[in-house]
Amino acid sequence: MPVGFLLIGLYKLATAVLAVVLAVGLARVYRGDARASLEQLTRLVGLDPENSFVHPLLLRLAELGREQIRVVLAGLAGYAALHVVEGIGILRGKRWGEFLIVLASMSLLPVEVWEIARRGGPVRIAALIVNAGIVVYLIGRLGREGGVFRSTRSMIRGQSGSEPRNVRP
Repeated sequence: MPVGFLLIGLYKLATAVLAVVLAVGLARVYRGDARASLEQLTRLVGLDPENSFVHPLLLRLAELGREQIRVVLAGLAGYAALHVVEGIGILRGKRWGEFLIVLASMSLLPVEVWEIARRGGPVRIAALIVNAGIVVYLIGRLGREGGVFRSTRSMIRGQSGSEPRNVRP
């Protein structure tokens, strides 16, 4: 297995675990007093709830309604599920895993660029660089190895890949 596949697969599984942890944490926070729970969680991770960046974020999170939280939790669950499938697919060396990662990552690149243009920030820029790097790496591998056309050619040709099979309509 190429080292790139291993790194991408582990990255996808790690982000899936983080999404699940975040979803569980959010679900627990919003069962009771959201503002108090968020402040306690902020202090637990070593942040100052009165920080000029953290405080407005806490206020916005505390104002979310139950329906908005359900949408966020559903999004996190979908994100985690997609990343588990991508991670397992690429770690098992499945070609569909490569394609799935390329398609999912490419579909989000415009959103990431838009978010950077709107609000910027080093985390968003780092995420864009990582995702663009993954896409470039996988597209390069798919191109070198024949990509979609390799599997199409193998269906038309015989086992050796040099002789056409007898195919009946």
